[in-house]
Amino acid sequence: MAKDFHLKQSALRVWFRYHFLEKKLNTKFGYLFLFALGTGLVYAISSLGIISSPVVLAVFGGLLLCIVTLKNPYFGFYFLIAFSSITITIDRLIDPPLPSGTLVEIMTYFILLCLLLTYDLKKNINIKFWTHPVTIGLYILFAYYLVEIFNPEMISSVGWFSFFRKQFSYFVFYIICYGLLDSRSKIIYFVRFMIVLSSVLALYACKQQWFGYARFELAWIGTGNGYTLLFQGGMLRKFSVFSDPATSGILFASMAILCLILLIRSPGKKEKRWLGLALFINLLGYSYSGTRTATVMFIAGILLYCISTIFERRTVIFMLYSAIIFAGLMFMPYQNAITNRIRSTFQGSKDASAAIRDYDRHEVQPYIQAHPIGGGIFTSGGEGNKYNKGHYLEYLQADSGYLKTLAEQGPVGLAILLIFYFIFMRLGFHYFFRTRDPELRTYYIGLLVMMFTLLVAQYAQMAISQYPIVLNFYATLAIFIKLTEFDKTLQKTET
Repeated sequence: MAKDFHLKQSALRVWFRYHFLEKKLNTKFGYLFLFALGTGLVYAISSLGIISSPVVLAVFGGLLLCIVTLKNPYFGFYFLIAFSSITITIDRLIDPPLPSGTLVEIMTYFILLCLLLTYDLKKNINIKFWTHPVTIGLYILFAYYLVEIFNPEMISSVGWFSFFRKQFSYFVFYIICYGLLDSRSKIIYFVRFMIVLSSVLALYACKQQWFGYARFELAWIGTGNGYTLLFQGGMLRKFSVFSDPATSGILFASMAILCLILLIRSPGKKEKRWLGLALFINLLGYSYSGTRTATVMFIAGILLYCISTIFERRTVIFMLYSAIIFAGLMFMPYQNAITNRIRSTFQGSKDASAAIRDYDRHEVQPYIQAHPIGGGIFTSGGEGNKYNKGHYLEYLQADSGYLKTLAEQGPVGLAILLIFYFIFMRLGFHYFFRTRDPELRTYYIGLLVMMFTLLVAQYAQMAISQYPIVLNFYATLAIFIKLTEFDKTLQKTET
């Protein structure tokens, strides 16, 4: 009896592996299964009515997405990035809101499973990846996060678990990127996808500026504090599909500087045309957000690019044009609310919220100095109010990513984080100056400057914590490691 049971179990595993993993439902059974799934969906919607139909549709849609991802992990990979971009808007549309962030994490783990089940992709995750300085830097960060669970200042460990779970899903996404982006063409396609997605989202910000907010967006903004926070400098700031204008401005500014560098260095006219269009759209989207941090990002990115490539003639010409445009923006007689908001970045003016943040920073300094490992993860700001009520840092509105790390993880945690940033920035410069392939050099310097602008934004905002910015960040880390494999000149030098 037991032997027959084990034989049947083994046969079932072989059958499942053949239809779902090897053939990816590209069999007669697969066609029948999908037909039955579609028929069941139609029947369920017609039977349950309009109230329960969206739930049924979501369940069947999720099942179909899993099947397609199992068949083609790249589809799930790009769908994940696009879906993560609109989770906030989905929450605004649906009441009660879906756990969209959790869905993104589940999709991340499922894509990793699909990658591990595909031998040609699984073999890409080699010893070079696991022993690379960037990966080791992430190990050290995670080791410190584990130490933080024993921080005696934390009132509850629930917030720590929420933070660690999210950070671990980012690491999984980093693994996925290294496994899937296994060729020069796939890396270039991914960078273009980042630009196109950002441009589409920036176009939606333009729609908000030109034609106004949608009804559900106005309902979300309300007429109280929401409207007051958005209306600044004589303009109603636009947030596209994100939680706030700062997130949209940071994304569009980082993509705009990437477009600008690729545009300058690209030899093809067709490439220059679509990059120029993407640059223009992202610049509009960033300007409509009214995010002054984004202006600083863009200027800092231009300065780093000019310093890094000062030996190139085209850089000198670019510096001249940049200076003329900047002077025109600052001193031209015609101004409007948007240009005034940009100019205010360099005029040293501070609004009331900025003054309050400065006061909070000074108030929290003695506490930080007395706690080398900080007050505990997710003990400040909105997370502190949610997970650690009554904590000293509960009402600290850090805004700055560095200040939040300093307050919650202490000087030790901030030092580890900054060392990690130094590691991958040094890596980017190292490969940029050693690579001889013109196209790869262009992508290295473009992505390097884009990453630098995000680090600059961290000084004033929580820049590297929102979707899809955080996914772009971890994907770029994987690209930094992977891109050198396709430079034949560098490989010959090293051998």
